[in-house]
Amino acid sequence: MTRVDTLFTGRVYYEGEFKEACIGVEDGIISFIGKEANAPSYDEKIDFKGLFIIPGLIDIHAHLRGVRLKHKEDFFTGTCAAAAGGFTLVLDMPNTDPPTNSRLRMMEKVEEAETQIIVDTGFYFGRPEEASEAEKLVKTRAIGLKLYPEDYSKKVQPSLVEIVNIVKRSNRKIVFHPEDISIIEQKRKAYPEMLRGVEKHSFIRPLEAELSALDVFYKSFGTSAHATHLTSLESIMKARVNGFTYDVSVNHLTLTDNDLLKLGGICKVNPPLRSPEEKQRLVESLNNGMITILTTDHAPHTLEEKNLTLYDEIPSGIPCFETAFPAILDMFHKTGLNIHAAIKAFTRGPAEFLGDRRLGAVTEGNLANLTVFDLKEEWKVRPEEFYTKAKYSPFAGRVLKGRVKATVIRGVVVFQDGEIKVQRGFGKIYGIGGINRSD
Repeated sequence: MTRVDTLFTGRVYYEGEFKEACIGVEDGIISFIGKEANAPSYDEKIDFKGLFIIPGLIDIHAHLRGVRLKHKEDFFTGTCAAAAGGFTLVLDMPNTDPPTNSRLRMMEKVEEAETQIIVDTGFYFGRPEEASEAEKLVKTRAIGLKLYPEDYSKKVQPSLVEIVNIVKRSNRKIVFHPEDISIIEQKRKAYPEMLRGVEKHSFIRPLEAELSALDVFYKSFGTSAHATHLTSLESIMKARVNGFTYDVSVNHLTLTDNDLLKLGGICKVNPPLRSPEEKQRLVESLNNGMITILTTDHAPHTLEEKNLTLYDEIPSGIPCFETAFPAILDMFHKTGLNIHAAIKAFTRGPAEFLGDRRLGAVTEGNLANLTVFDLKEEWKVRPEEFYTKAKYSPFAGRVLKGRVKATVIRGVVVFQDGEIKVQRGFGKIYGIGGINRSD
């Protein structure tokens, strides 16, 4: 090799260590890693001197809304926010309006997204009405099936078992939200019909519901599934015993039910935020390598909705693309969180979940997807400056230490120093097998 398109320099995360090095990129692929003195010639050099360069962050659980929910988020604003947060690939959930549970709706969603997305984006589908529709969906670019509590935690219909088996045979992913809806409905009956505020959220959706759902799902469908946004060490242990892979959201790693009591609807999320003690156990689980995948669960709503009075009218979800990784960096400074474990959980862990060897590591032959950050920069969170349409945050007004400075996808800088650098549609649709898969 005598020449590359671009040479990036900085403190590169290579084989588990940060080293002063440069990365040579040719046709979007990493073709050289080493000292600059040994680097090939280049057409362009981008110097990230003093900054840290890690594999591009991957988020396997996000909500980009779109279609009839564009007032909350659209594919352009959502993926701009993702880029600003350091994410190079995000996977979108199907609880949209209308729900993404048929081949036609999946194709409409992909068609709308591919002209708007800034970062690479993949899609799950929701429970289809018929097994025949599942057969069609697994032939699209979809990553897999997402099941919600109402889909499986009461009486499981034979048709759903058939759908799950179709997805398993296709080698697509099966992801489920572990909360037992029957327990939640029973708990809700203990409170007034016109319940105000969100103070009872953790009581209505207790850890008991999460643990029960992990067993209910196992009894109905067996192993080979992924339990998302677990909130406790006990849940992690049960998921492991049941043969599930799993992830933990940054929400549950950085916030507690005290934040819910303080900030109200802004911190209402499903499953609920847990106690400080439970959060600490999650941090320890990340530090010791038990948590191998982190997600954002970016879930934007309007501020007007979040400020509603009645419990059942306040939607659940927190917008967090732009604060997720900085909040983790801040915890590294303030609590001693294992930064290496966190980096792996947002890069290598998700890449292994997807079975994509071209992602998750800075190594020759991989896609040149990179996240660049300043470990020491302090900045005040100002939601009014977010790219997401959801201009609020549990971290509003807080000073975080650690900030994303640039995001590189396939060797192209898509975000740098607060600005989006590419046009709508730069991102590619991601499917099983990577970004080049076609229907």
